[in-house]
Amino acid sequence: MNSNHHVTVIGAGIVGVCAGLSLLRDGHDVTIVDRDGPGENCSFGNAGIICDTSSALPLPSPGVIREVPKMLMGKDSAFSIRWSYLPTLMPWLIGFLKASNETARLRNAQSFYNLLDGTTEAYDDLTKGTPNAELIKQRGMLLAYASEQGYASGEGERKLLADFGVEAVELDADQVRQTEPALSSEVQHATHFTGCNSTINPYKLTRGLADQFVSEGGCIEQAEVTAVRHGSSRVTELETTTGARKVDRLVVAAGSWSHRVAAMMGLKFLLDTERGYHTVFHGVDTGLRMPLIHAEAHFGLAQMDEGVRFAGTVELAGVDAEPNYRRADVIVERGRSLLRNFDPEQATEVTKWMGRRPTLPDYLPALGTVSGFSNVWFDFGHQHLGLSLAARSGQIVADLVAGRDPGLDLTAFRPDRF
Repeated sequence: MNSNHHVTVIGAGIVGVCAGLSLLRDGHDVTIVDRDGPGENCSFGNAGIICDTSSALPLPSPGVIREVPKMLMGKDSAFSIRWSYLPTLMPWLIGFLKASNETARLRNAQSFYNLLDGTTEAYDDLTKGTPNAELIKQRGMLLAYASEQGYASGEGERKLLADFGVEAVELDADQVRQTEPALSSEVQHATHFTGCNSTINPYKLTRGLADQFVSEGGCIEQAEVTAVRHGSSRVTELETTTGARKVDRLVVAAGSWSHRVAAMMGLKFLLDTERGYHTVFHGVDTGLRMPLIHAEAHFGLAQMDEGVRFAGTVELAGVDAEPNYRRADVIVERGRSLLRNFDPEQATEVTKWMGRRPTLPDYLPALGTVSGFSNVWFDFGHQHLGLSLAARSGQIVADLVAGRDPGLDLTAFRPDRF
């Protein structure tokens, strides 16, 4: 291989693996370093949706701010904060508040739209001609509403997305059943985002891409980074649990742990984690053709190759707190009635999981460099859209490392913007 540089990528989730594969195909020698195996953290348990520009509206908004007190006081709210964590979380919440005015939201939405434009094509580029292509389905995604009131409340966001040029099909109750026969009469309306793709197993997709990376000459080292050595303008060495590693070029794509890696470099990022939960009923086939998001209750349903998955919610409790699996149970309680044919007794196994979504206060990822480090690039903070943005972000990182113009204004995604 005619190598331009040796690039070390910290992080073997879907974001790090996609970055590593893009860098490898760009002619670099690439090593991915992670404490865990590929795809074993947040990449493992999401709803499998690869969103397009339909997800351009960041969560911080005036409407969300108005709803926060009600959400936080509800016993089983879709959005919750562990009160013991509140003092630590306050700087992040202040940043969230600042990003929630309408001017900031629309500005961020335009930047996010530009980043999301090309997500599905980026996966096509990575998976074409490999077995991983079979794990991705082009069926769209449904945003489902269980009430007329809920559907009416979403009119403002539907108009904003339409103004951005997002293509969608609005469905009434009968059309919902024609489009997705597996849904019950509880679903009154839905928006069908036809440009979204999905995967039937996000863990297998990450592992498959990691295997492809290795087969093309990349190296994956399972080790924890314990220290980052740096001089006045460069990172020079990583200390890991398996020994020291010299650094030529470095990409930090460590998900919810990226701020801890950055702290070893003397940097502070306002990164926190939105903890999400899932329950999988293994062996249960509901007949769902495409994944859906419940617009009012804020969770997802997806038919995976292993069974039906109920996934979602947001819990702000930090990286290290123990899971609260009651939240996984609530998703099932609220979601099972959306399915026409769901029999939990058919399950061969029922598993629960908690994952940590890395999120910055404005819900935009960190992409690019910071002053003081000429050989380090950051690629983290993709919140709920890590799977969606991984391949696209990886292409951008490869452009940046090569000194190419990525064709996108990255100002809004500066890692040091807070």
